[in-house]
Amino acid sequence: MRSLATLAAFILTVQGQALPSIRPQMFTLPNGLRVVLLEDHERPLVRARLHLTLDSEAATRPGLAPLALRVLRHSDAAAFRMEDFEQLLAGAGIELTSALRSDGLSWSLLARSRDQDLALGLLADRAFRSIVDPATLEAERLACWRETERLDASPRAKLRSLLEPDWTLQAPTLARLTAITYEDLLAFYARTLRPDRAVLVLQGDLGQEQAKRLVVLSFGTWTVQPPPPVPGAPTSVPAPAPTPASSPAAPSPEAQRIQVALAGAGLRAMAVAAEPEDLGVEAGALLALLLPGNPVLFPAQVTLEGQDLVAILDAEPLGSPSAVETSLRERLQTLRQRGFTEQDLDRARAAWLAGRALTSLHPGSMVDEALAEARGRAVTPEGMAAVTLGHLNEALRRWLDPARLHTGVVGGSNR
Repeated sequence: MRSLATLAAFILTVQGQALPSIRPQMFTLPNGLRVVLLEDHERPLVRARLHLTLDSEAATRPGLAPLALRVLRHSDAAAFRMEDFEQLLAGAGIELTSALRSDGLSWSLLARSRDQDLALGLLADRAFRSIVDPATLEAERLACWRETERLDASPRAKLRSLLEPDWTLQAPTLARLTAITYEDLLAFYARTLRPDRAVLVLQGDLGQEQAKRLVVLSFGTWTVQPPPPVPGAPTSVPAPAPTPASSPAAPSPEAQRIQVALAGAGLRAMAVAAEPEDLGVEAGALLALLLPGNPVLFPAQVTLEGQDLVAILDAEPLGSPSAVETSLRERLQTLRQRGFTEQDLDRARAAWLAGRALTSLHPGSMVDEALAEARGRAVTPEGMAAVTLGHLNEALRRWLDPARLHTGVVGGSNR
């Protein structure tokens, strides 16, 4: 035990000396946009990540945020028609992708440094100068519903969508999609696409003065837009219903069961639990290293998808759906009751520092870390050292609380 502790201490010391040398430079535009620059002239490339937080209404209306993002992707941007916009990106070799998570939506950009003016201008065009047409809404509403219907072709994907605890990411029903109006979209954009809710991270071959000039030119005119008036809207808006993640119900496992039939295949039990809001970033990072491959769960597998913990247990097709689901729950609760040891904690700390020492070799990881720091969610060596075994096991118990688990089974009959 002493030799293991000595080895862990040695790894902590060595890895702590190998932290990235690129220091973030930060500035804020008058409109409230926060900018983080990671200056790196090793490669003639520029990366950008624009992140915007979502409000509470998006978290209580399934389909609103995904549909809004789809509409933006297929809308004209500033003076460019959508087809011309895509051709500009392709012709300059610029990669521009969007993503939606429960903690916000973002655009990621990669371009050659010689095209950085064009690239940042196109990012700004897409983020806050898109021209949203009602016809685009109707086309994407239909496309979104067809995508939801296609989940039926993959029972495992359908079960995962049914178990999603965060309403922002849940697959919407046709009724919910139909209820989203053009005015709803405009109100969502007014609330979300705001410079004072945004963080822009730049990484690559550009200096601070150059970065300031580019950001001012591309994003300096971004302003907060007032929400559109809604005819006949009530003067007071009722408070949104609490999300399942914030106030989970605690029915019996039998009452929670969701089953998706799949003839002629083995059974698969799945459990999904959203990360508790107050988990703590350091405890979350340690659990992300300790949970996958934990021997207590074998043969169940645990992965982390965004801010969700997803556990899967496969069984023979002749088994009982209730039995395989109960077996998965029992494994998770065995780990919850047993918890981790000081040896586990030291091993996870050493693994985290080993990975952090390699951050400077992966520009994408540098952008992720800078964004987390700007949002107050950065994991630090000091924070890691402050996590006690009691703190770690308490975080594990809250994440695997039976009332938080959404469980279901693929296979067998759904009678």
